[in-house]
Amino acid sequence: MTRVHDRSRGMTLIEVLVSLAILSMITVSVWSSFSATTRAMDDVGEVQERYSTVRSAMNRMTTEISMAYLSFNRPQFETRHFTLFEGRADFGKDNLTFSAFAHLRMRMDANESDQSVIQYFVADDEEDSSKQNLYRRETRRLTGDLPEQLELFEPAYVLLEDVKSLEFKYWEPAQEAWISEWHTTIRDAQPDRLPPRVMITIGLEDEDGDEEFFTTQTTILLQEKLDLSKN
Repeated sequence: MTRVHDRSRGMTLIEVLVSLAILSMITVSVWSSFSATTRAMDDVGEVQERYSTVRSAMNRMTTEISMAYLSFNRPQFETRHFTLFEGRADFGKDNLTFSAFAHLRMRMDANESDQSVIQYFVADDEEDSSKQNLYRRETRRLTGDLPEQLELFEPAYVLLEDVKSLEFKYWEPAQEAWISEWHTTIRDAQPDRLPPRVMITIGLEDEDGDEEFFTTQTTILLQEKLDLSKN
């Protein structure tokens, strides 16, 4: 007697298990690839956002520094300097205080002008002392206060978070070299003159924990001291 095989029989249990195993491997492979792509896109997005924030902060700094100026206008026996350019080096935590035509009045009738004193400095974060930020402070008018006194009168806000270092360099034409400090209020330094160029370097921690540096330069347009009493 001849046995007839049924060609329409279903899959055996072993075949089903093998198929499920292959399908599972394909699913895991696709999901792993998708997850890796998503993480890479997230990382790239974070880096781009970080770089965009750095560019925005540096663009503001270069614009405002380019509008720095000095003026002859102060009372004859006044010892305070209402216009100044004070760049101080402090081991990766430099600070710069300068007078500029950079103030923006938010109200038409405000007792303010386009002249102000701006200050950049690095300090510890107010909530997390393990990190430090780049801060910006601005007066609403020329006050004649020393750089270290401004914190008593005007608040500062964060211009760039989680900064490792800040360094300013000033081009000294007399030496044809970059120098680390500039003082217009000190007779033996650079009285009554501004640096033609300023270099700004900001250090940030990258994803590997190393310090990454961003550098730019700006020129100061008003090199001559102004006499605002003249028409």
